[in-house]
Amino acid sequence: MPEGPETHALADRLATLLVDERLTHVRFIDPGLQRRRALLERQRVLAVEARGKALLTAVAGGWTLYAHSHLFGFWRFVDDQDALPDGAPPRLVLATVRGVAALYAAPSISLWRTDELGAQPYLAKLGPDVLDPAVDARALLAHMRTPRFARRTLAVLLLDQGFAAGMGNYLRSEVLFQAKLSPHRALEDLATNERRRLANALLDVPRRAYRAKHDDALPPGKDYLARTRAQFGFEVFERKGDPCPRGDGRIVEDRLAGRRLYWCPGCQQ
Repeated sequence: MPEGPETHALADRLATLLVDERLTHVRFIDPGLQRRRALLERQRVLAVEARGKALLTAVAGGWTLYAHSHLFGFWRFVDDQDALPDGAPPRLVLATVRGVAALYAAPSISLWRTDELGAQPYLAKLGPDVLDPAVDARALLAHMRTPRFARRTLAVLLLDQGFAAGMGNYLRSEVLFQAKLSPHRALEDLATNERRRLANALLDVPRRAYRAKHDDALPPGKDYLARTRAQFGFEVFERKGDPCPRGDGRIVEDRLAGRRLYWCPGCQQ
């Protein structure tokens, strides 16, 4: 599943196409949403933003389009609708005079009154977004004091969107490596300086990954991990058996919380 940096970079791409333009054409594959497309068509797009791994497109009529790609969803951008590829139809098409964006295979698309977005189930459960410029280390440290997080291991916690929205699997490995923390540690066992290292890494790693996507000219594609590897580079993720970048042993791969995790037992304590 694309993680926060990919989702925020995609929001930037969509904003370039949509914001301050009127939607000339909207099409949903879902019949119920298709009947409501008039809520969006001919409306001016006010904003496109990412929250966690969801995309929100707000229009002047007081409605917001919610989309979450989950594991298999992906976007294509073309100059006009005739250029969309043959095959499985997109689940969503948004067009302006600037071009067309089409979302394929995404299972979560819905329309919400903008002033009622707080009731959307995914958004309602999100913790601080690690890519939100308004979120700082102080906010993350305060959030870490939430009692329900205390006994959970870092390997589990860093996949919980309620703990840190926008985090994901490659970020989990990279954040823990930068913070020099074992994935097996529980949050309640971290000393003050270790919590501070974790908070700083939760901000630094995703934001560097996001910036790398704007510094690289690679064309858009579905394989976000391959693109991230080329754009951002990984210190430990998918580097099983390689020497630790700090020279403290070799990178190992564990399966923790059902996902691959890469770390160095020598320097992550």
